Amino acid sequence: MPRRRRRRNGAAIWRGAILAMVSGTIALFATAAFMQPPALDEATGCRLDRKDPAHTVLLIDQSDPFAENDLGWVADLLEAEARALPRHGRLTVIVPDAARPHEPDVRFSACTPGSAANANPVFQNPAMIEAAWTNDFHAPLKTMVTAVLRDKSAPESPLMESLYAVADRADFQPARKNRRIVIVSDLMQHSADFSFYRSGADWGAFGTASLSAKLPSMDGVTVAARVVPRQEYDLPLGEVKAFWRNWFAEAGAEFGSVN
Repeated sequence: MPRRRRRRNGAAIWRGAILAMVSGTIALFATAAFMQPPALDEATGCRLDRKDPAHTVLLIDQSDPFAENDLGWVADLLEAEARALPRHGRLTVIVPDAARPHEPDVRFSACTPGSAANANPVFQNPAMIEAAWTNDFHAPLKTMVTAVLRDKSAPESPLMESLYAVADRADFQPARKNRRIVIVSDLMQHSADFSFYRSGADWGAFGTASLSAKLPSMDGVTVAARVVPRQEYDLPLGEVKAFWRNWFAEAGAEFGSVN
């Protein structure tokens, strides 16, 4: 009787070991399959199924020239926003166009290959991911933004019109996840439709402008403004920020200033 019990216990142990081995193999293959990257667009590095896990739009207003010492903090801001994106997250850089206020100039739109810090060392090579991030994504992004900052100033600053265009983008609709807008500007709206220089940052005056008829839909969007330092601001900065806070609240977004 003891011998039979020992044989039965031994068989049970072997069956358990085999089952654990099979389960582990299945789990390993399932994990590997899950880690397989989706099909990507060769030009942008973005998912062909258009399921961007996040989208950050950087709106750079160069209506007034940037000083040489602005290049450093803009570069730091750019890298921080790019690093914060998850793998295959999209980053788009837009510049207002005074000649075509509702059609801002899209200077860059591509997706990050991911950060080495978030790489899985079992299935991914962190060094290769960092090299791809630096060479294929961040380097061309930084070069392009530096060129934008060195552009000559523009006669107008149609910030609102540019934001309408952002909200209309197919890749920035409410069904998309983790939408964010970062505005690099002195926040002085100035166009034929509405201008702070004519009306001030006056919410009542804006209510009579054509741009107030229907604000863009930005439910769930987070907005951060990096206010460009000036020797002297044309309006009290607190009033300007308060206006934009109201504007984005009415559009359904959450507005915050990082300085």
